[in-house]
Amino acid sequence: MRKFIGYIRKYLKEEFHPGYFIYLALVLGLSIYFAYHNDLYRTLRDRHTGNGDTFLFYFIQYIIPYTLAFGGYIVFHKRYDLLTNWKFLALTVLAVGIFSLRSSVTQYFLPYLDSMRETYRYPLYWYRVYSDLGRYLAVMIPVTIYWYFDRSSKSPYGFTLKEFNLKPYFGMLFIMLPFVLGFAFTDHFGESYPRAAKWGLGYFDIENPAHGKYFLFYEFIYGVDFVSIEYFFRGFLIIAFARYVGPGAILPMAAFYVFIHFGKPYVETISSFFGGTLLGILSYYSRSIWGGIVVHVGIAWLMELGAFVDKMNP
Repeated sequence: MRKFIGYIRKYLKEEFHPGYFIYLALVLGLSIYFAYHNDLYRTLRDRHTGNGDTFLFYFIQYIIPYTLAFGGYIVFHKRYDLLTNWKFLALTVLAVGIFSLRSSVTQYFLPYLDSMRETYRYPLYWYRVYSDLGRYLAVMIPVTIYWYFDRSSKSPYGFTLKEFNLKPYFGMLFIMLPFVLGFAFTDHFGESYPRAAKWGLGYFDIENPAHGKYFLFYEFIYGVDFVSIEYFFRGFLIIAFARYVGPGAILPMAAFYVFIHFGKPYVETISSFFGGTLLGILSYYSRSIWGGIVVHVGIAWLMELGAFVDKMNP
């Protein structure tokens, strides 16, 4: 834990700029307010997805915070050279495109749903399972291909166990446990979690032991998807961009990360900035994403567990 605190101090000393932080807080604060005011984000998402422009909708959603965050970085840190660095600009567009593809994957599985109804006993459940696996691959494959040609790190972005110590991350989970479980019992979280029950789509009963294997399998797939999230945000967006902006990659990544939480409980969206920033600092200085995977998957499963308990004991 002492090493982690050292990372945070080093980041604050090397990179923290009060004006830039205030600017970014205002941008994200206003964005969150308008996204959740009168459920505006969900209204826009439902109107513009599923009819052929899903990729474009998500691309616009993600390019806005990423460019605004990097724009603020350029101004406050006087890095105007980035505006003419075509490799940096192309990498920015590529990163947004990859995650926009991931967010659009579920739409590409829809044409197969009718045939799945004829083949599978629980077609909507398996549709969601295959969609989540598709989202995982939509990140892992292109990012790994880019790493193969980039080779700015010896192992794919952050997948290194060199000098990795697991104990401090379990300590972080233990500290966060009461807060995570506390959130899991709120009404806002109850509307979205547990995800395994939500995507059971009425097929399965939480209190039926025979259905437990379906819930457990989906929880496994749910956890695997977070590996791709960490690989993209704390690996690719930090390590690949570090050659251009160093630790300046952390806050734009956190801003991008906030926007992928729109539509989820607003407390989760707000906290994603702080969690994303902290994990970004740790991955930048340690060059490892394994700790982030442990924390992220651990929190996700704890929230699921808390929500399951809440559903079973209303």
